[in-house]
Amino acid sequence: MASKSVYGYLEPVTLISDDVTLTAKLDTGAETASISAQDIQIYEKDGKEFVKFKLSHPELKQTLRYDLPIIRHAKIKKRASEGQKAKTHHSRPVVNMQIGFDGQRHNIMVNLIDRSHFSTPMLLGRRALEKVGAIVDSTVKNTLLSKNDAF
Repeated sequence: MASKSVYGYLEPVTLISDDVTLTAKLDTGAETASISAQDIQIYEKDGKEFVKFKLSHPELKQTLRYDLPIIRHAKIKKRASEGQKAKTHHSRPVVNMQIGFDGQRHNIMVNLIDRSHFSTPMLLGRRALEKVGAIVDSTVKNTLLSKNDAF
């Protein structure tokens, strides 16, 4: 079993393709990772599904644009606050993204949803936390920032 490290519930994550660092909420209550996407446009190219979207959030100074192949569609359970109308699940496109976390690169699957009304533009759920070898201490945050400040 790979060694695991303890991190806070909020930690910096770098999007490798754009060298942009943003805050991610490390959430053991969520299964999958998600990122703040707007203007999501699904299209087909050469018989495969792709998605164009803008990564936008009040925390980010710039809007980033992506055009990526869709890996799958995630079935996400609706929150109680969304009401229980006919559908109990949302379908979200899922893409692969390369992130930097604690000095290591990781390829993770991320579903696309507008998170502009949430405090963080990214959420790392259990699957991503397992991939990066993270244990979450909900009483602290930004352990990576203080770790890097110590050097």
